[in-house]
Amino acid sequence: MILVVVGLPGSGKSTVAEMLRGEGFTVIEFGDIWRELLEKAGITKKDPIATREFTRKLREEHGKDIYAKYAVRKIKKGMKHVVLMGLRSTYELDYLKKKVKDIKIISIRSPFETRYERLMERAKPEDPKNIKDFRWLETREKRGFLSDKKEEKHGVLVVMQKADYAINNTGTIDGLKAELDKVLSKIDSEW
Repeated sequence: MILVVVGLPGSGKSTVAEMLRGEGFTVIEFGDIWRELLEKAGITKKDPIATREFTRKLREEHGKDIYAKYAVRKIKKGMKHVVLMGLRSTYELDYLKKKVKDIKIISIRSPFETRYERLMERAKPEDPKNIKDFRWLETREKRGFLSDKKEEKHGVLVVMQKADYAINNTGTIDGLKAELDKVLSKIDSEW
C-alpha cells in the first residue's frame, strides 16, 4: 500500500507521517530528499536564495517531477506499506501514478492561522520566521514551488483536491489520530 500525504505548510503532514510510522509504514519525505540533495551540492538550508536557485536548476535540468523520481527509487520491492510525504505538484503526482500501483492520497487540511502558529512553534531552520515569510511560502506551495503564477493549476491545492481522503486537522493530536484511524479503516475495507 502506498499512501501520499499532502497539505499546506503546518497542516500536520509530519505528525500524520509519524503516526503512520507507528503503524509500521515506511515514510519517505520529499523534504528529506531535498535536504539530501542540498547537502550533496554543499548548499546550506539557511541560505534561501541559494536553495531556491538550486531547486530551480534541479527542476529545469531533471524535470518538475524530480523529487517524485527520487522517492520512487527509495521504494524497495519488499516494502508493503509506504507513505510519501510532502508532494507539491501535479507533475510529481502524475509521475507517481505512472510508476506506482495502488496509490491513495490523503489531504491534511488546517486553517491558515493554525498552520502559521504551528510553524512558529516548530521553528525548523527552513521554516518562515514571520507572517510575511509564511505568506510567501504559502504562495510558493500553492504553485508547487514553481515561479510562475500560471503554475497554480499544478500546485499542492490541486493535488489536495484530487485526494481520495481528506482530514481536517483543527483540533488535538488525539483528534487527528482518530481521523487518521477512520481513513485507514476505509482504505483497509476498500483494499
